[in-house]
Amino acid sequence: MNKVLLVGRIASDIRSFTTPSGVNYCRATIAVNRRVSSTEPITDFIPLVAWRNNSDFMARYLSKGALVSIEGSFTTGSYKNASGEVIRTYEVTVDNVSALESKQQREQRSSFANSERKFTDETHKFAGSQSPAQSDFEDNNQNNVKHNFVFESLDDDLN
Repeated sequence: MNKVLLVGRIASDIRSFTTPSGVNYCRATIAVNRRVSSTEPITDFIPLVAWRNNSDFMARYLSKGALVSIEGSFTTGSYKNASGEVIRTYEVTVDNVSALESKQQREQRSSFANSERKFTDETHKFAGSQSPAQSDFEDNNQNNVKHNFVFESLDDDLN
C-alpha cells in the first residue's frame, strides 16, 4: 500500500499550471518536522503535486506558510536532462488536502511575522538601559492593569 500522511506548512509559493488537455494542477513544497531523538528538529521539504479540485483548492485558499494536512501517495519518475543524464524525481501526489488553521489565524500569523521584520538594530539600541519610550510608558501606565497574553502555536504540535 502506498499511503502518505503529512502535516506541515506550505514552504513555497503555489505554482498553478494547466496541461495541454486543460487539466489544472499545481506544485508546491511542504515543510515537515521529522521526529528525531536529538534536541534539534530536522525539517524535510517535500515536493507536492495536486491535480484538478485539489489543485484549485490549494491555489485559491492556501499560500506559503499555511498549516495543512496532506494525504496522498509517493510518486517517482525520471527524465533525461539536456546532457543525457537520467534524473530521478520524487514527490507526493495529493489525494486530499485540509487547511488546519482558519483564514483569520493565517492572517494574524502573517501580520505578526510582518511586524517582527520591522524591528531593526535601532529598535534595540537601548538594550540594557531604559529607553525614553519605556520611561514614558511606565509613567503613563501606573494603573497596575495586568494583561495576560496567550499566543497559540500550532507549530509546537508538529514537533
